[in-house]
Amino acid sequence: MTTILAFAILLVTTLLVLGNLRTVAHDTFEALSSAVLRLRHSGNPGAKLAFAALWVLIFALSYLL
Repeated sequence: MTTILAFAILLVTTLLVLGNLRTVAHDTFEALSSAVLRLRHSGNPGAKLAFAALWVLIFALSYLL
């Protein structure tokens, strides 16, 4: 039952994202450009990039596996 529920949630979420792909792409671009702008003006960009890469890795692995 849990597996069926998890697949249903994954399917609905995927359909919602694909249905609003243009909005998701625009919001992602805006978020990334503002994050890069803040990163350029703050100190210690290496640690912040490593932290961001960790979160991207977590989300990518949770979605793909």
